[in-house]
Amino acid sequence: MLELFSLKGKVALVTGASRGLGKPIAKGLAAAGAHVILVARDEAKLSAVKAEIEGDGGAATVLPLDLADEAAIRDGVRKVGAELGRLDICVNNAGIINWQPLLDSDEDDFQNMMDTNVRATFIMAQECAALMRAGGEGGRIVNTGSVLGPLGRAKLHAYCGSKSAIIGLTRSLAAELGRENINVNCVCPGYFLTEINQSLQSRPGYMEAINGVTPMERWGDPKEMVGTIIYLSSAASSFVTGQVIMVDGGLSSSFKFQLAA
Repeated sequence: MLELFSLKGKVALVTGASRGLGKPIAKGLAAAGAHVILVARDEAKLSAVKAEIEGDGGAATVLPLDLADEAAIRDGVRKVGAELGRLDICVNNAGIINWQPLLDSDEDDFQNMMDTNVRATFIMAQECAALMRAGGEGGRIVNTGSVLGPLGRAKLHAYCGSKSAIIGLTRSLAAELGRENINVNCVCPGYFLTEINQSLQSRPGYMEAINGVTPMERWGDPKEMVGTIIYLSSAASSFVTGQVIMVDGGLSSSFKFQLAA
């Protein structure tokens, strides 16, 4: 039964692999047997992740590139195909966030959010799907949304809009690629203890506030994303596509608040 979750012989690409959720995701896919392509801008940090993976007996390749650069994405993925001969899994994990009140919002900042979170995901999925189609064995594309995709939050209109767009993109890709055995799904993380949330964690009372509205009453450990990604990347999810899976401790599925004692 555990063979359903094995990724032995597979090649997986993970964006944002140098830190945050991407690093444990990459290490988890490698531990499950995949050769992992590590994508981010910082080559030194990617090399450190590669060393950790290889130290644990896994295999990884560093692919430093800027996801704002369309040509770099396309050239990078095609390089993977030329050198490794296949691509089975694409995890579009990289993303950015920025708080701005509506009336103070900058159009360039809004566009940057859309380019990094949505446009790069589309281009990466397009190139990876082409490789998967050429391989003839199908594949898996896992996009990263957010608990704030189906929900909303003040002063995060660009971020919420981008993550809602990723959910729509996921469903459209699933509808088109399913006949080719390319499954496309979306994971929506809640509040995890990662670098992107450090500014929130430092705000007085913020961590406690999130605990108060989350049924599990805590923030997620980045390692808790790994199992869901392995499931969606493996044969265990062979008939699962177009789905949005919330990994948020129950935050999006309940109305919870704490009363003062």
